[in-house]
Amino acid sequence: MVSTSEFKKGMVIEVEGEPYLILDYQFVKPGKGTAFVRTTLKHVKTKKVLEKSFRSQERFEELDLDYKKVSYLYSDRQNSVFLDKNNQRISVPLEMTREKIPYLKSKSEVQLVYLEDELIDVKIPIKIALKVVEAPPAIKGDTVTGATKTVTLETGLKINVPIFIKEGEEIMVNTETNEYVERA
Repeated sequence: MVSTSEFKKGMVIEVEGEPYLILDYQFVKPGKGTAFVRTTLKHVKTKKVLEKSFRSQERFEELDLDYKKVSYLYSDRQNSVFLDKNNQRISVPLEMTREKIPYLKSKSEVQLVYLEDELIDVKIPIKIALKVVEAPPAIKGDTVTGATKTVTLETGLKINVPIFIKEGEEIMVNTETNEYVERA
């Protein structure tokens, strides 16, 4: 059992008999009344997102998740295909991986997340190194726009980067914010 003071992003708890993933939480201490925790929860199976408040120190059952390391192979029109350490191919519906595919190149390491033997998520690293395949040249004195330019990465993803990034360089990309982090 975990109390609201022990909440962490990514934790899965049972609320009213249903499994919910904690996307965000905030401790609120109003001037009057008792403290509470405002949370953003995502239903693990239906993917519905809701906001819910809980009294401070309320307790919940934390659900155990199983993680399986796999390598990304490819995606087609219906599935993304992964390979586990036993050389077994695992097909995952495209709806579950659609937002994550632009960050994945062949043989990228990811984790499949299971709850009671049911696949609930595909977890990718927060930072991923990708190669710049197309970058417009930096124009001298072009700093009015915040000194950024849009480049194309090896997976087809387009992001804004500082003007000093050149074609062929490897950069780190934050997969949660879709932003440039640093050179790899």
